[in-house]
Amino acid sequence: MGSDYIPANGMRIFQKKGVFSFSMDSVLLAAYGESKGRVLDLGCGSGYLALMAAKDADEVVAVDRLKEAVDLVEKSAAANGVEIKTAVGDFRELELAPFDVIFTNPPFYRDSMTNDDPSISAAKHLDPDMRWFYEAARFLKPGGKIYGIVDVARFQEVVADLTAAKVAVKRMRPVYWKRGEAARRILFEGVLGGGCFMVLEPALYVYEDGDYSEEVAGYYGR
Repeated sequence: MGSDYIPANGMRIFQKKGVFSFSMDSVLLAAYGESKGRVLDLGCGSGYLALMAAKDADEVVAVDRLKEAVDLVEKSAAANGVEIKTAVGDFRELELAPFDVIFTNPPFYRDSMTNDDPSISAAKHLDPDMRWFYEAARFLKPGGKIYGIVDVARFQEVVADLTAAKVAVKRMRPVYWKRGEAARRILFEGVLGGGCFMVLEPALYVYEDGDYSEEVAGYYGR
């Protein structure tokens, strides 16, 4: 286990490299969403999203199915003097009060890909029957927002789950690693009970001229 400094908010985050360490996806998602009221970091891993939300939200709850991940969140919260409530378990089986905002950077992979390390598999692979966003939506207040980042290849499946849960995608932004390549990720905002109007936002490029783009460098506080 090690720790890293987060320039964007001056906090230190404890991580386990390769398993519970925050990724570029989490950095992009934290910058994309708006934290307010009661916020849930769903599938929190090392808790980057929870730590970033703590400065603006009234209350932050971090949930993960692995105790090792939640232990890291609690260690980071204590080190930074912020309060983050935690819960361990399959979120489908937890009783959690409704939230104004949910942030989630879910596992992408199903059982077509496996890993010999059970903690890596649990962190990165969905259960075969998991409808992540459909299940997550039940923790939203009416009019509540869910912010997610997903692989482009899985986006149609995500939209189907959100639609079944009566969550409308209101904003989406394609993420490209470099200009001239296909988009790899989609950032989106969904609203429980929202209408059909949607905004397709300008593309986000992660790298330009061999380094982070100016926008992404700003997310890191550079």
